[in-house]
Amino acid sequence: MEALEHGYREFTDLLREEDLHELALKYGAAEQRERKLPIRIFFWLMVLSAGQSTVRGGLFQLVAFFVGALTQLFPIGQAFSLSKMALSKRMSRTSWFFFRAVYNRLLSSYKKHLPASEKKLLIRFREAVIFDSTVTRVAAALETCFQSVHKGQAAVKLHVRFSLKNLAVDKVQATHGKRHDSRFRGITRQSGILYLFDLGYFAFARFQKIIDAKSFFVSRLKSICDPLILQVQDKKWQHLVGCRLSQITDRLKKDQPLDVRVKLSKAQKPSFDYELRLVGLFYDDHWRFYITNLFQTTFTPQMIYDLYRQRWAVEIFFNEIKNILHLEHPISRNKNGIMVEVYSALIFHLLTRIVIALAAQKTNQPVETFSFSRSFDLLKAFLSTHLGEILRATQMTLIYFLQHLVEAVARMGLKDRPALLL
Repeated sequence: MEALEHGYREFTDLLREEDLHELALKYGAAEQRERKLPIRIFFWLMVLSAGQSTVRGGLFQLVAFFVGALTQLFPIGQAFSLSKMALSKRMSRTSWFFFRAVYNRLLSSYKKHLPASEKKLLIRFREAVIFDSTVTRVAAALETCFQSVHKGQAAVKLHVRFSLKNLAVDKVQATHGKRHDSRFRGITRQSGILYLFDLGYFAFARFQKIIDAKSFFVSRLKSICDPLILQVQDKKWQHLVGCRLSQITDRLKKDQPLDVRVKLSKAQKPSFDYELRLVGLFYDDHWRFYITNLFQTTFTPQMIYDLYRQRWAVEIFFNEIKNILHLEHPISRNKNGIMVEVYSALIFHLLTRIVIALAAQKTNQPVETFSFSRSFDLLKAFLSTHLGEILRATQMTLIYFLQHLVEAVARMGLKDRPALLL
């Protein structure tokens, strides 16, 4: 219980007016004139707007949402006047680095103080991350900044490094839609990290960095890659040594997984000369091949496949961020505004994850047993009905608010249990 109380205080402290103002000053986001919309109010309304399905249709809907919220916060005659032009300027001129700084502070505390996922497959690794990207269409006026693969359109590609243990993004990069995934960087020098990525991130240079850092990876094998078999796990496959994968595929037995050591490069003097492990399993009428540097026999081919399947978590995240948090069509017409919208949605997503983690800690249940969409709806309802209290509150009031929210998620945020078969 003491740890839970510490968690309440830790996160409410990061969202106090003083802390937000400090970050706003640091990143040049603080208002210069009193009649302007205060940064703390602009911040909370942008975050809350990320959860409102009606305000993503266009700038007018967003202005209407802001005006409606402001009339609840201030008496008649004292509310801040707002127009489409004023809000558009505020979004374009308020540095998105301020929103990123708030997100990073929350994420840092989230990682330090709250329970992470306890999936058995991930226990052996310090961290497990996924590289992936998603494309979101933006206003056509941004075509020069965010080129799309479709002529006459504009699109922003969000490259993310997604933590499987925390179910949250710890690195984001927004580029034009035509940028290739392979240019995204996210390998750290820390050891013991598991990296999972799809074919778009398949690159010898990336493998090299991971191996040099004493970390691990699992990736699908590119179809154009024809590795040379160097060693086999089972002696009955000894005759395969010295063959290329393409030469033996027809001889593989569908009920027996392939597990061999290989070299990927065909060059006489390759720049990447490491031995790797190739595993193959027959699923859905075709072979699936994966390349990894996990050589321990405790990681069976089936376990390698199961590790790679954890990539589905980032697809769930993209669905949450684009459909539940309505980031499918950002409305801003400049890069800064786009990034403000992106980080507003990411902050709302992270706040939901924090509340879920607190509820899991309160109930001693795994975070996976809680529904993101239900917890999100509860957080949105609490924020919408208590926005004025949050903006004017002392820390004790914020703690009281968070306690009630966590209690609601602990009671109503669980996923439905599967129906028992009779």
